[in-house]
Amino acid sequence: MLKQFMDLKGKFPNKLIRKAAFKDQHFDANFNFLLKEVDKVTEKEKTLTLGTGTINPSRDLLKELIGNQDLPAEQLKKVTQLKDLLDRIFSLDPSKRISTSQALAHPFITDRV
Repeated sequence: MLKQFMDLKGKFPNKLIRKAAFKDQHFDANFNFLLKEVDKVTEKEKTLTLGTGTINPSRDLLKELIGNQDLPAEQLKKVTQLKDLLDRIFSLDPSKRISTSQALAHPFITDRV
């Protein structure tokens, strides 16, 4: 799940990792992510160390939401608003994350369709 978040948002800030309760299970002493996966050939679990340069956003949330659809302008606007709301909800830094009241006032919620 951490890898999925980092695919969308990039690497977690080091100050956030430092405070994490389970950081030793998922990050090394240099704050590199420890990706655990099963080898397809040997079927044994292996751990890959992903450094800062290898953890960049690799997925575009807007493309994920739209897919291969050609949406009319009004629907594209709503999907773009949803993407913005989700970006704010899923901010990796809790101090930058949108509050509940801010989320409820977001155009995705308040604008009529």
